[in-house]
Amino acid sequence: MFGEDQKRDASLALSFLSADLPTTKTAAFAAHVYLSAGDLERAFDKPEFRPDAAIIPTNNDLQISAPAPATQSVLIDRVKKQPDVMRDLEDQIAARRKQPSAAKGGEPGLLRIGLDGFLAQLPRRGHDIPVDAAFPKSVCLIATDFANGGAVDRRQLFLQDRVRKGIAACLAGLDAAGAQSLVLPLMGAGSAKIQTNDPMFEGQRTLKECRLINATAGIALGIHDFAADRRSLREIGLVQWDQEVLGMFKVPADSRAAQSALAAYRTYAEQVKQAFRKGLGGQKTTASDVNGTCNAILNGQ
Repeated sequence: MFGEDQKRDASLALSFLSADLPTTKTAAFAAHVYLSAGDLERAFDKPEFRPDAAIIPTNNDLQISAPAPATQSVLIDRVKKQPDVMRDLEDQIAARRKQPSAAKGGEPGLLRIGLDGFLAQLPRRGHDIPVDAAFPKSVCLIATDFANGGAVDRRQLFLQDRVRKGIAACLAGLDAAGAQSLVLPLMGAGSAKIQTNDPMFEGQRTLKECRLINATAGIALGIHDFAADRRSLREIGLVQWDQEVLGMFKVPADSRAAQSALAAYRTYAEQVKQAFRKGLGGQKTTASDVNGTCNAILNGQ
C-alpha cells in the first residue's frame, strides 16, 4: 500500500517516509514503520493491503455508533455488513462496560481520552472469520473524543506524553495477540471549525497543521516506547488522510497561489517527517522545532 499510494498522486510525494525498528531480545527481525498519505478505507477494502490489526479512534464511552470520532465509522460500517461479527464485537464491549471505568480525576466516560484503549477480536477465536470481511482480525479502539465530539478543543487531552502511553499500550496488546502488520490513522488531529476555540489564535490552516504534527509526534513516541518489547509486529503503517492534506494545500496548477501553496506544503511535510523521526527516536516535538509556531498545541501543559 505504501508503494502504490506513492504512485497515486505525485503531488503528495513529500508525505511518505519509512524507518526501521531494530531487532530486540524478543524479536530477531527488524520492523518497518511507514508514514504515508492515503486512506484507511483502502487498507481495509483491498485484501492485498489488509493488515492483521488496526488502532482505531473511538470515544470515551465506547459508543461505536456515535457520530464522533468520525474515523471509527470506517471500521464499524464494514463490521456491520457481517452481523455475527458485529454482535460479537458488541458482546465484547458489553463485557467491558461491566468492568470499572478507567476515567479518574474528574474525566468523564469509560475510557480516558488519549490514554485508554479497548482490544477486540473480529471475531473472537473459535469463531469463523468471514471470507469477505473487509476489516482486520484484531483492533484496539483508543479513546480520542467524546461521543458527541468536542475533545479536539481540549488540547490538554492530546499532550504527546499522554497519547504515547495509549498508543504504546495498544501496540503491546495487538503485538501480544500475534499481529504482524498494523495500520493506524492520525488521531486527535481533527480541526475545529471556529478558530477562537483554540487557546491561542494561530490561523485555521496553521491550527490544522499543528494538530497533525502533534498527532504524528505522539504516535511516533508511542511506537518508540513499545519497540523494545516487540515480539510479532513486522510492519506498522501510519496513514495521513490524503484528502485532508490536499484540502490544506492543493490549488489549481495555473493559480497565482500555486507556488506559495507548494512551498507551504513542503514546509509542512518536512515538519511532519521531523516529528515522525524525533518521536521514533524518543524525542518530543516542540514549537521551537517548527519555527516557533504551534505554541498552543505543541507546548501545551
